[in-house]
Amino acid sequence: MAYVTRRAVRLSVPALMLTLFLFWLTRPRAPAPPPAIRYTPTLSQLPTRAPLPHSCFLFVTRTMSLTKVRRTMFDIEQRFNRRHRYPYVFLSEHPFSDEFQTNVRALASAPVRFALIDQEDWQAPAWINHERVRGDAGFRNMVRYWAAPFAGHPQLASMRRVWRLEPGAHYTCDIAEDPFRQMSAHQWLYAFAVSLEALPTATRGLWPAALAFLAQHPSAAQNNSLSWLASQARFTGCQFLTNFELVDLAFIRSQPYQMLFDFLDRQAGIYYDGWSDAAVRALAAAMFLAPAQVKWLHALGYQHDALSNCPADAESQKRCHCDPAKSSHLLPMSCSARYANATSLDIHTLLSKST
Repeated sequence: MAYVTRRAVRLSVPALMLTLFLFWLTRPRAPAPPPAIRYTPTLSQLPTRAPLPHSCFLFVTRTMSLTKVRRTMFDIEQRFNRRHRYPYVFLSEHPFSDEFQTNVRALASAPVRFALIDQEDWQAPAWINHERVRGDAGFRNMVRYWAAPFAGHPQLASMRRVWRLEPGAHYTCDIAEDPFRQMSAHQWLYAFAVSLEALPTATRGLWPAALAFLAQHPSAAQNNSLSWLASQARFTGCQFLTNFELVDLAFIRSQPYQMLFDFLDRQAGIYYDGWSDAAVRALAAAMFLAPAQVKWLHALGYQHDALSNCPADAESQKRCHCDPAKSSHLLPMSCSARYANATSLDIHTLLSKST
């Protein structure tokens, strides 16, 4: 019996080993970790370059918007500014908290300055009837400030070019070319990402006011691109989405621009009719700038709420995470591509056709 047992054991060893091997092959296994993804951004292959002097980013915001501010700054730093280190200027009608300043500085790769807005610049003019103000008065004050007074802030006195940043906006593509240097090299005075026709309810009375200004100051608009705003003397309502804009402050500070702003300010349309700073900027650009001085940055990836600009070409898409099929320039009411075809209009002819 012992002999049989030993033989049975000897005969069962190969079978046992096969069983163990099959068990090892079919044993439950933890899921394999995903393969490491090595992403080398386009920007990492480009050299660091010093910022163009007298250029900065500009926020006009409040402490309560810290989360949105940081989200936009993160995009800008990752997509562009970590190679250039342009400074930031933060303006507000109320002091920024210590927490706000600490958290903002932690994200910035360049100096950051915080300053208060003069209360005189952040309030309705004396001639405004507050009972007629359309919507929130504080918002109307902000719109008026962006329309012109911001360019006179002491913190911007040494600045020539400003890149406006909107809390919560996204930059969806690596920015390989420096837009500040592009503006300087090509002598652009204004650059935008999105331009759309405004709703008629948002521009009520604006075009008649513009024509009244031109009638008083026809020589101020000799070098213009007014066909963008007046197609066969019909007001198109085109305006820029100014929550992203690159502005040469010489344009805002110029005498014609300031004359137009003062004229429109007296019309009280910002407060009574809901005119936006975008409407003022569009009028001024069309009146006082030649088409070559205004640039649509079609390769810039930008998104604010439902509106966006997304380049569609294959090379750009290698450095973007936006959907070109949803780019706002494809909308029927888009004015972005129209500016390239804008022409200068004779003011007297325009006025005669508009009467």
